[in-house]
Amino acid sequence: MQSERARPDDLSRTPYIQILTYPSISLRQSKPRIRQLKRLGVDEIVFEGHARVGRLGILGLGTVGIVVKARAGDRLCALKIRRTDANRPDMEDEVRIATLANRVGVGPEIYAHTKDMILMKLLEAEEIVDWVKGLRGKGRRDEARHVLHSLLNQCHTLDIMGIDHGQLSNLRKHAVIAEGKPWIIDFESAGTKRKPRNVTTAAQYLLVGGGVSPMMRRTLGLSDVENLKGLLGEYKRDLSDYSYSKILEYLKLSPG
Repeated sequence: MQSERARPDDLSRTPYIQILTYPSISLRQSKPRIRQLKRLGVDEIVFEGHARVGRLGILGLGTVGIVVKARAGDRLCALKIRRTDANRPDMEDEVRIATLANRVGVGPEIYAHTKDMILMKLLEAEEIVDWVKGLRGKGRRDEARHVLHSLLNQCHTLDIMGIDHGQLSNLRKHAVIAEGKPWIIDFESAGTKRKPRNVTTAAQYLLVGGGVSPMMRRTLGLSDVENLKGLLGEYKRDLSDYSYSKILEYLKLSPG
């Protein structure tokens, strides 16, 4: 289906208002949101993506926000719009934690935000599950090791910073492959007040109990998952560089 485009002032009309004030249709709430779009410099919304609301294509839909493609000047971006029934009054906490992650190279860059919206880097991405299923050919083991190493390093960095993403046990929706590397996305459930467990949850999903873990283990030539469970348990207790290095060594991901 062909994509549609709408300028901010068009978003108070159906069917576009369904996106702007999702899940309700509220003319009252649409007006301040249109003003926020203009403050962000958004020139138009591009309704395309694999998910849909009615006839309109979107990039994604979560419990807090709906994500669409947006054009701001000459740049295409991802725009997250807070749902009107979200369990929070604004996007400030998500922006704060995602900005901390950005500073150490984790997550798509945030360009700007308002009370109800976040404008960020657009990733033309593949879901990590589809990437695992698509691993083929002679170099698949090296490719798998490269991506796994990068992803676990990002998780360990978040652990060190005291940021728990909160949703990496469902890595299918919260990690993607773009520009030849993995990206951790969507920090709406992230927090700094609980013990982080990013490495352990990501590794559990990809290598132990997730739907693609048998395929990933075969690709890596990993036969003994019990030893890995023990190493993950040790890391979970102390979150140390040493226990993390033992995981990398066991998975043959150590530098060099």
